[in-house]
Amino acid sequence: MLSIVADDVAPFWADRSFLREVQYLNDRNLAARQSIYAYQLPKLELAPAVLGSLRLAGSEIVADVGCGNGLYLAELGHRDHQGAVLGVDISPGMLAAAESQVLQLPAAQLLVGDATALPLRSGACELTLAMHMLYHVPEPVQAVMELRRVTRPGGRVVIGLNGNDHLLELFDLVNWGLAIAGRTATHAIGERIRLDQGAELLAGFFGSVIRHDLTGELLLPDPQPVADYVSSLSIAQDRPEQDRLVDTVTSRMEFGSDGLFRVRTHSGWLICS
Repeated sequence: MLSIVADDVAPFWADRSFLREVQYLNDRNLAARQSIYAYQLPKLELAPAVLGSLRLAGSEIVADVGCGNGLYLAELGHRDHQGAVLGVDISPGMLAAAESQVLQLPAAQLLVGDATALPLRSGACELTLAMHMLYHVPEPVQAVMELRRVTRPGGRVVIGLNGNDHLLELFDLVNWGLAIAGRTATHAIGERIRLDQGAELLAGFFGSVIRHDLTGELLLPDPQPVADYVSSLSIAQDRPEQDRLVDTVTSRMEFGSDGLFRVRTHSGWLICS
């Protein structure tokens, strides 16, 4: 998931109305970005990897903040989690997409809520997840304070972020396309908070921050996954130049002798206690 780091496009990631009513009106854009990882090698299933690293007993009270379309909720269901589970997201449309993911959870609820003002009492959770969503929050420090507040002493907060080189080749292509469209370097897309910055930020709030990294590569056989990805970006929503940007970006893709366009991946998570 991307955020925009330019002054004139900042409202796209900072405007909660835009997030609810355009970018995440439903899970179409998120699903388009998720689908590109079908081409990843080695095959990295992030939700099983993250939850597996936590060695859950299965009875923990869990909140998934920014749950999106429910990948982590689904994984908890696959693991027969019996404890209470709450999925929170700012977008009702995303929660509607997540409904099918909680069918296997006996004590699950979905709730509209803002990460900077969570509708939970202090110390309500034993495990609080915030997976690949912190860079969407206009006030990330306030969100971290809320994640810590709702997590009881001895509990854990897990935050998912990406490394500096994650999707670097794809980002470079998009930024080149924006430059061709007459946008300056300040319009470059990118994630506002990456693993390095996140670890530094979280160290100021938690006594222990354990970092996990997973690296891989996307092996893309044709332009369509990139076209779908670019179309899903905030900067491409409801803009007349969307098709032009997609065409510009995909025309620049360089396929190797094996017929593949390669893109680095680097995701990770921070376990805080």
